[in-house]
Amino acid sequence: MAICDFKNFDLAGKAKNHQNIADKLWLVREKYVSLLTDLNRLSINDITNERDTLMHETHEIYISASKTDSKSYKLAQRALKSEEEQFFTEELDKILPDHLRRKSSAS
Repeated sequence: MAICDFKNFDLAGKAKNHQNIADKLWLVREKYVSLLTDLNRLSINDITNERDTLMHETHEIYISASKTDSKSYKLAQRALKSEEEQFFTEELDKILPDHLRRKSSAS
């Protein structure tokens, strides 16, 4: 087994890249929330165009993101499947406008 040479890893650079990607994805999320808020006053064509723009923007962000390794992918997959970490309904309801929240959710 080879010993890792940590001098060749740019951990600070990787952390900065992850933070940059997270910041960009946060902005896209906020744009989606704004789009959802404005649905009742936009035309179908405007909604479709904005959605397509956001999908393209998201794709461009992911292209520039660091790729994950198989070990990290498997850990995330296990967490999502068995530990149900993907269920964040309460958090989602909190960021959505009132008229789009689940009816059973407490506000």
